[in-house]
Amino acid sequence: MRFLTVLALVLCLAVPALALEVTLKDAGDLRLQIYGYVRADMSYETQATAPKADFAFFVLPEAAGEEDAQFHVGARESRLGLNIFGPDVGAWKTMGKIETDFYGSGNPNSYSPRIRLAFVDVAHSSGFALRAGQDWETFIEVIPRIVNFAYLADAGALGLRRPQARLTQELKISDATKIVARVAAAQTVGEDLDGGGTDDGADAEFPTAQFNVALHQKLWAEKPARLAVSGHFGQETVDAVDSNKVVTANDSADYDTWSIQGSVFLPLTKCLGLQGNIWQGANLDTYYGGVGQGVNTALGTEIEAAGGWAQLLYDPNDKLSIGLGYSVDDPDDEDLSPGMRSKNEMYLVNVAYKLTPAVTAMAEYARMTTDYLEKPDASSDRVQVAMKYSF
Repeated sequence: MRFLTVLALVLCLAVPALALEVTLKDAGDLRLQIYGYVRADMSYETQATAPKADFAFFVLPEAAGEEDAQFHVGARESRLGLNIFGPDVGAWKTMGKIETDFYGSGNPNSYSPRIRLAFVDVAHSSGFALRAGQDWETFIEVIPRIVNFAYLADAGALGLRRPQARLTQELKISDATKIVARVAAAQTVGEDLDGGGTDDGADAEFPTAQFNVALHQKLWAEKPARLAVSGHFGQETVDAVDSNKVVTANDSADYDTWSIQGSVFLPLTKCLGLQGNIWQGANLDTYYGGVGQGVNTALGTEIEAAGGWAQLLYDPNDKLSIGLGYSVDDPDDEDLSPGMRSKNEMYLVNVAYKLTPAVTAMAEYARMTTDYLEKPDASSDRVQVAMKYSF
């Protein structure tokens, strides 16, 4: 009871400063760390993008050849997280994390919270670790620096967060070199393609396998370079369903979902760096690939796609950060029907400046173009500004 009381007080008294940390001696030396930020965003786009919200996946077609400009103001990306450390036992360290934002259901002025991350982690001093819960996809090695909350989803960057059980092993080769290998069994979050009322990913007989093998190598710069190969394989299973949405036969067809990826983070100087990812795969809609298209039910086939992104990072001092990037998601036209999205690409530049140690101002310009098979393409110029107060 005392532990719960102290936890409630910590949550209520968290203040915008550095991450608040409290040690509970009577609870086995548990340490609680509150972190997060309050963020406000404004964006303007010359043509509407999906999902017509304060973030953008792809450009929607113009109606009768006329653009539909949109303006959005929001605070849903505000975030609150809790790290729990300990108690440690010998060579084993334990921690847990739960993190939320406000992108759950609700109106633009009445946000609902949702879980972003929620996991427990047990790590040994030998480099072995076990993590269980919801975390970022195991195959993700680098994340683009971007103001748009979509993080290049459906525009060249694969993956999100997913329930999983992950094993990690770090192998230290030398003081400047190590290899980090990860493998996970993850939930195959799919769709309800057959209309039978069941997630087709959950209907599969086995979870999705994900892997990531990364080389960390310190070169000429202070930060180590990283080179990784990663990917996943899983299935969605559909049933035979009649016109009344009644299942008449179980497991009538399987659709594979897979990817193979290469990632790099390369510090060029103290202030300049390059990062990026390239990939190829199929049935990637729930991984935000294939421009949000996974299975073409009209053709009865998985939609294959290839893409990636690259970003040049320039951080001349502790306050200023600049990013310049390009991304593309290119589904295979042979797997598409007329009117489906056949390509999505983006050019972007962003800048962030710390006004104080806690307050950061950000701005971004992006030019996004979405092609439609045998239909006119659509383009949008998007400008977004944001203010973030971190604690």
